[in-house]
Amino acid sequence: MEEAEASLSTMREENEALRVELAEAKGQEESTAGRLHEAEGEAARLRDELSRLRTEVLNEKKQKEDLQLRLDVQKEELEREFAVEREELAADYQRQVDDTFIFGYRCCMKKNGIKRDTPSIPPSEEKKLHEKPAPLIVYIFLQFFLPVIFPSVYFCGPDVSL
Repeated sequence: MEEAEASLSTMREENEALRVELAEAKGQEESTAGRLHEAEGEAARLRDELSRLRTEVLNEKKQKEDLQLRLDVQKEELEREFAVEREELAADYQRQVDDTFIFGYRCCMKKNGIKRDTPSIPPSEEKKLHEKPAPLIVYIFLQFFLPVIFPSVYFCGPDVSL
């Protein structure tokens, strides 16, 4: 009987040791289950965050494309406006050049006593013109033909030398 009691006592000790191990295993299982649950929650939160970030990236990409399109349209509009303004300035500049030439031409006519744009040569003077050119003829040549060749050069009288 002593053997049976010793065996029973050993079994009780082993049983108690197994219960302690079982309790530790259950504690570890619960701890592992808790960590697993936390990890699943973290994974779900990270998936949501990833989805939100992807949505933000897509929205920002779309906004960037929209902004680029607006900038391209605005650039084209500014280029058109610039071209129109450049043409207007060129036309205005040409008008000023023409006005200056006409003003200079009229001043020269007045200074030299010319009443009309086309020279009238009296018959008595026509023979002299064929023999030797008069300074007025030289002036008229310079006034009418050289501005065509050199538009930026203006002459203001027969006494002007080249």
